[in-house]
Order: sequence, then structure tokens, then C-alpha cells
Amino acid sequence: MPEPTLLRVDDLALHYQTRRGVVRAVDGVSFELRRNEALVVLGESGCGKSSLAKLLMRVLPRNIHHTGGRIMLGETELGTLSDERFRREVQWSRMAMVMQASMNALNPVVKVGQQVAEPLRVLRGWSRARALARAAEVFTLVGISTDFMTRYPSSSPGACASGRCWPWHWSPNRSW
Repeated sequence: MPEPTLLRVDDLALHYQTRRGVVRAVDGVSFELRRNEALVVLGESGCGKSSLAKLLMRVLPRNIHHTGGRIMLGETELGTLSDERFRREVQWSRMAMVMQASMNALNPVVKVGQQVAEPLRVLRGWSRARALARAAEVFTLVGISTDFMTRYPSSSPGACASGRCWPWHWSPNRSW
């Protein structure tokens, strides 16, 4: 029996209005992501990867010309949610992203484990101990030694120094 679909995207489109005309950054993108699956969006610089992520998260600039398609998160059609409800129920709790150059987002004077645990404390109201325990689970899940939780970002493992595998974006919700 196949795993349930967590995220389904149908015919997604995002076009920007620029001085030179309309830019079709995302056009006709469709995919499904099931539990225990990973999805890689690969392409050249400027092909729309970041625009796709920003559209999924509703982190968009003001120069939007057109959006289209359908995004289903479980049984919820995200396009039907108000911005307020999306922020409250979805954004950064059920779905999150790590932006390019994410290492710049880490505070260099705060230990990595504390930064991974912080969204759980803020979004869920968890105690420090509970949030750190979940952070340790997530570190283990993505193959990073929990020893790095007590270190500062500058001493991170090589693969993570580029920000490609920081686990904090997975920590708030177990549904993935």
C-alpha cells in the first residue's frame, strides 16, 4: 500500500511583471510528495527553483503578474486558506523551507542545537528540554551527529557548512 500523499502540486504557475515584460518563472509544475520521500528540484540559476519554493510558502514579492494551479497539503487545499489562516496553520509549522545561503541565517554566537529547537519553543510552546530532545531526534534522522548541537555554526560538518542539510526546517512537525 503506498504511503499517503503529503504534498500535491498541480499545474502550478507563477509569473512576474518586470520592466522588460512578464517573466514566466514557474509554468506547469506538478508533483506529489509522499511520506518518507524526498524531492529534488534541480536546475540552472534563474530557472524558477526559488520561485517555486516561495510560491509554496506564500513568501512572494509584490510584482506578481499571475499565479495558478493547485497546492494540496494532505487534505487541505492551500489556495482556499486566507493569508492569516495559512500563516497560523501551515507556514513554518506544517511546511517550511531553507533559503539559499541558509548559513547566513544562523546566529554565529548561538549553538546550533538551540537554533534548531527555537521554532518548537516559539511555535509550539514546548519546554527547552522537550525542544532539544526533538532537535536531537531530527539531527539523528538526517544523519548529523548530535555532538554538533553543542557547537557553533562555524564548526559545522562540511556538508552542512553550505546549509544544505540543516534540520531545523523539519523540526516542528512529524507528519513528513
